[in-house]
Amino acid sequence: MNTLKRLVPRGGFAYNVSLLAGSTAVGQVVGVLAAPLLSRLYTPDDFGALGVFTSVFMLLNVVSSLRYEYAINLADDDDEAAQVLGVTLALVIVSSLILLAVALTLAQPVADWLNAPALGPYLWLMPLSLLGAGVYTAFNYWALRRASFGALGRTRITQSLTGTLVPLAVGALAQGPFGLLLGHAVAQSAGSTTLARLSWRQNSAALRGINRRGMARAARRYGRLALLTSASALVNTAGAQVPRLLLSGLYGTAVTGWFTFSQRIFAIPIGIVGVSVGQVFLSSAARLARENPPELRRFFFKTARRLFLLGLLPAGVLMVVGAPLFAFVFGPQWETAGAYTQILAPAFLIQFVVSSLSQVMFVIRRANLQLAWDVLRLFSVGGVFAAAAAFNLDDPQGVLLYALALILTYGILFALQWRLLDVFVQRGLPAHEPAAPYGDSAL
Repeated sequence: MNTLKRLVPRGGFAYNVSLLAGSTAVGQVVGVLAAPLLSRLYTPDDFGALGVFTSVFMLLNVVSSLRYEYAINLADDDDEAAQVLGVTLALVIVSSLILLAVALTLAQPVADWLNAPALGPYLWLMPLSLLGAGVYTAFNYWALRRASFGALGRTRITQSLTGTLVPLAVGALAQGPFGLLLGHAVAQSAGSTTLARLSWRQNSAALRGINRRGMARAARRYGRLALLTSASALVNTAGAQVPRLLLSGLYGTAVTGWFTFSQRIFAIPIGIVGVSVGQVFLSSAARLARENPPELRRFFFKTARRLFLLGLLPAGVLMVVGAPLFAFVFGPQWETAGAYTQILAPAFLIQFVVSSLSQVMFVIRRANLQLAWDVLRLFSVGGVFAAAAAFNLDDPQGVLLYALALILTYGILFALQWRLLDVFVQRGLPAHEPAAPYGDSAL
């Protein structure tokens, strides 16, 4: 930490990114070291079950709170932000209870419908994952509002360690996907207590003021933001998660496992930076949009360039030697996952850059166009796998079509973001949008 303070100014963008990314890196190192062990404790079918589970979880997670947590950083003061926090937590609890009822009564039929019958005995973990993730995310956005990047960094370490050590411990004792699924569920809530306690210490007065009337007022004010953001997030997440479900339906859980493992390994070097940059970018971009719009455009391009350079080396290495590297490090049964990685590496790189900056669309209040792009990507992904089924393409060909669709659609999104920033600098907010925060009840 002292070295970080000497190298970059404390409190600046680079410092905050380095703080979050460095903290995440500590946990990710454990993930890197554990990956060869996990690949020998669990089969491609086990990772396929994890892939299906996480895809369904991600789809449910984006709508469980209707994305009200986004408004925590847009609220005019801490008292209003606390009411938004209350709305977010209430929605998460209700959603988790509904899902628990479904999981306890319809677990096996749902698992069979997903073409992953092995998931049936473990679907009770889904509502626990949803509750843990929702609570953590709510307090995560509160911590972002308070610029508590050090605390966020510590929780990142906790989550990474938990998500790695639990599967290792369970996998050493029992076969099947349970260890992977339990690790995912436990990791979602890791760090929530830390952030909640910190929030209470920092601003207990505002949190004590949470009440039904204030929550109702906040829910109305940011209702439009919630609807647009959650709709966009649902379509966006579907575009990212549906491929695993379609792969399972077309080619089986083993192919889904190779694909999931490929994504998991690529996310280790890239994910260290991406999420951290995205969250700090949101905090800085929202301020620049209010105070210095021309600087926001320069900041956007500078961040995009840095992200590309950071991701270029790992993407290049995996694109060239993915298959033999996976076979050597993770075992012969994972060579196919390495071959998938070689195909997907360029698409993963452009996705890493553009998705890390995607929240700029909400900062400049263009969520409607973000939603239009999300629909485009979802239809593109659906079209790819429909074509793969229609022409009886094998799994490498299907993965290649998917990679090309990602490159095209994310290239379109980057061009759209850049153009809309130009318009924002020249004209300000769209004519049909208010100067007040998105979702003003006056609309």
